[in-house]
Amino acid sequence: MLVNGSPSNLISIRDRGLLYGDGVFRTLLVSNGQAQHWSLHYQKIQHDCNALGITCPDFALLSAELEILLSQSSKGLARVISDADTPSPLVGEGWGEGAKSRQINNCAIKLIVTRGISTRGYAPATQTTSTHLWDIAPLPDYPAEWSIHGIKARLCQLRLSQQPRLAGIKHLNRLENVLAASEWNDAEIAEGLLMDADGNIIEGV
Repeated sequence: MLVNGSPSNLISIRDRGLLYGDGVFRTLLVSNGQAQHWSLHYQKIQHDCNALGITCPDFALLSAELEILLSQSSKGLARVISDADTPSPLVGEGWGEGAKSRQINNCAIKLIVTRGISTRGYAPATQTTSTHLWDIAPLPDYPAEWSIHGIKARLCQLRLSQQPRLAGIKHLNRLENVLAASEWNDAEIAEGLLMDADGNIIEGV
């Protein structure tokens, strides 16, 4: 994990992303050591930051940090994380779980940008320095038959709330998704579909 460009697993307890979900995120697919559609991901996270009034780190800075993570991935052609390895700050906690070993050059990288550290209270300070974090995680090990025969899904009982100012923003407040995902524990059901108050299907959990 990188926190503001430095290898670390720690953030401040006063970070507004932790306190209030005051931030946004994107998840990138890394395939053969290459981050897919990075420039489009940046455009989206920049849009979401602007919509919430969060200072978005510039493209050059984030691109340089992404290259650091991808350089770890390229070394992953030889480097394999196994159950016995002690996770590095650059490597997410999920490595080695389930499978005996996984190559880092095919993985998911999450980018989080929060409003940063501030004093107590919901109202954001007029000037704050945003916090940005990168995390690496293994790709889900989905059964091969899903791509052939499809998956089993269910309609969630929870209905999504409607807030026009947040519509389309991938923000950190995911409690609706957490509650919806807790509605079932049947391993054969791969996905839950979320609807709005009018019964329109909006997204998967």
